[in-house]
Amino acid sequence: MDLVPILDNTSALSLEKRRLKDTESEYFAMKHVGEKIAHEILSDFRELKPVPENLSVLALVGKGKNGGDCLLTCDYLMRALPRAKVHVVLLSAESTLDPLCKKAFKEVEQRCRVHVMGEDFDQESFLKVLDAMVAEYGSINLCLDGLYGLGFRLPLETSVAQLLESVNAYDEIDVRASVDIPSGLSQGDETCFFRSDFSYMAGTAKQVFFSLNAAIGRVRFIDIGLYDEQVLLENEGREHYLCPTYLKQLSCLRPSNVEKRSFGHLFILGGSQFMPGALLMTVQAAIQSGVGLVTVFAPGSIVPTLSAQVPEAIWIALPETVVGSINTNASDIILEMIASATAIVLGPGLGSNRETEFVVQQLINRANIPIVLDADALMPRVLESIHKRKSIGSNQIILTPHMGEFLRMFKLSRVNLGTKAFLSLIKTMDVTVVLKGAITRICDGEQLLLSSRGGPVLSRGGSGDMLAGIIGSRIAQKNIDLLAAAALGVLIHGCAAELLAREQGQTFVRTTDLLKYLPKVLR
Repeated sequence: MDLVPILDNTSALSLEKRRLKDTESEYFAMKHVGEKIAHEILSDFRELKPVPENLSVLALVGKGKNGGDCLLTCDYLMRALPRAKVHVVLLSAESTLDPLCKKAFKEVEQRCRVHVMGEDFDQESFLKVLDAMVAEYGSINLCLDGLYGLGFRLPLETSVAQLLESVNAYDEIDVRASVDIPSGLSQGDETCFFRSDFSYMAGTAKQVFFSLNAAIGRVRFIDIGLYDEQVLLENEGREHYLCPTYLKQLSCLRPSNVEKRSFGHLFILGGSQFMPGALLMTVQAAIQSGVGLVTVFAPGSIVPTLSAQVPEAIWIALPETVVGSINTNASDIILEMIASATAIVLGPGLGSNRETEFVVQQLINRANIPIVLDADALMPRVLESIHKRKSIGSNQIILTPHMGEFLRMFKLSRVNLGTKAFLSLIKTMDVTVVLKGAITRICDGEQLLLSSRGGPVLSRGGSGDMLAGIIGSRIAQKNIDLLAAAALGVLIHGCAAELLAREQGQTFVRTTDLLKYLPKVLR
């Protein structure tokens, strides 16, 4: 699936019961979940370091079906890595396990070390298990959470709270991963829960995963074919999770009898003597994202240096102020050429002063093409121009703020990220917003798409500039609506970042390293 409806817990449970009608189908689904989560873990773990052949795994297993999912994940990890060492901590005695959980336990029992905590859980004994693993293996590479599942309801038992606190605080665990909802969470406002680095939504996308943003780590959707036509129709037009398979629409051969203008002509306005690099990264990303032509408008003093680095673009030198930013005459120069453009990106490295703001406002008021506003173009007074723009046609504007820019632009102290409230706010603006973050929200006032791809490798200067270039490249190519263009841009950017992190790690990389991973997203 490409766009997955996000359900509340009740709806998710109802769907599971409707689709999994007997124990045979339930167990088949559990095996499917275990296999897919194991595969995802082996990919995601590489953002930290290469997966050890003797991967050490601590599995926290409750007595329900979620515990079974966790055990079957261990099963597939041990099949992929025969030297893996798995320790299973059972929250209760084997005799109390759900029948399907017990069946999963029997499949792995002989290949694991089993520790039964039972109802008389002792925190000190549990910590001794962790310490013994570290003494034997050097560290606990992976801690899997399968204590509670979708049916969990508060309150949290004291013994489980102690176990979760111990695991969360233990320093020698490399990666923490949750099999479906992190244990201890019910509605998303709890304080004691398993602190995942990665959370794997099994079967359905659930609202609780997005209510705390990054507090439950990176979110992944594990599709096992549960969604049917009924649930898709019931949730049409609501919030959806954006899957990487959405990119498959780009995996096709281009027509042979076409020329460059068939793939759009993107204008980019940005740069200043103080921030030439931001503009350069936007141009580099746009050039490499499939658009036919790119024309760049920048202060004349920086054009010679930048143009030598990206000769594929057309570079236009603009008059500038004494501080090295564009002056007010720039808008007339751009507008004289605007008829040849199919989209324009405004803002990267532009600088923040009244003259640059005036130019941005003039282009918004008079350029009847799709516009991406990023970085220094995201100023409160620009909103006034967006409102006035309706007189020249549909707004066709994409804003790409991070949270600080969003609050500044809308003059808010905080924002309600609930679906109804967020849709209502964006609808009043008649724009498409890409609110960047650990969970990126893409919204046009009618639909809300959520993406969790990318990760902390993008938490560095310039990543947003590159995203603006990618999105600009997508909207410059005709016959695509703004929400789809923004969604494609976010996914390309995020998936490339994950490939980068898996090959080079999250830390010792440059923002521009992302460029060489853009083609790999589709191949």
